Amino acid sequence: MRPTDDANGFRLEVRKGKKKEWFQRAEVERLAGQIIPAMNRMGDKKRTVQAAVGEIEHHRHPDEFLADVITGNRFADKKGVPGYIDKMPAPTKLALEMSLHEEQERRALEGELWLLEWAWEEAEEIADISGNLLLPTETGDFIEKHRAEGERSE
Repeated sequence: MRPTDDANGFRLEVRKGKKKEWFQRAEVERLAGQIIPAMNRMGDKKRTVQAAVGEIEHHRHPDEFLADVITGNRFADKKGVPGYIDKMPAPTKLALEMSLHEEQERRALEGELWLLEWAWEEAEEIADISGNLLLPTETGDFIEKHRAEGERSE
């Protein structure tokens, strides 16, 4: 994992034999959500989980943890190139997995909230239309007239 060129995210290089391919933020989250749990399959011992949570808490937010892991010069290969997930200790890999899932869950919730807001606005619009369907056409004029009179008397 490495920072993107614009430093507003990260990218992931996946190697299979001699073939390698780079993926960007959204794809990284999807792929990492599949790859990292497989790398963490050793089991989540209580100490490992506590250490992973501690790493995230140390950074105060999962995004800060991700930024540090990705931009830091740690977890390097033999040539000194940083960002190798397989070089990370078990708690860091687990914290990475947790942080990526946190981001996915946050985005999902934001998407759900947007859908709820949209549905609510649509329901209000339908209620407004249907509430006026059975009223005589002059009712709107009557309400406006008396509303204006009420505002003047205040």
